Amino acid sequence: MNLGKHLEWIWDVVKLFMYLVERPGDGEKKKVEVMELVDELYEDIDLDIPKDVFDSIVSAAIDYLALVLF
Repeated sequence: MNLGKHLEWIWDVVKLFMYLVERPGDGEKKKVEVMELVDELYEDIDLDIPKDVFDSIVSAAIDYLALVLF
């Protein structure tokens, strides 16, 4: 799978995790929960990007999706 397909898949997974942890309030706590869930997948995804770059991408995706979805 190429990087574009990986990122598309990650985007969908982040959205799913955000729906799963959604509840009123606790914004930062929910973000941490989603980050932890996605972190568990990092090794299995086998991306050729450093972990800190991956975390930055996921963090930005969470922030954006929080504005758009909720």
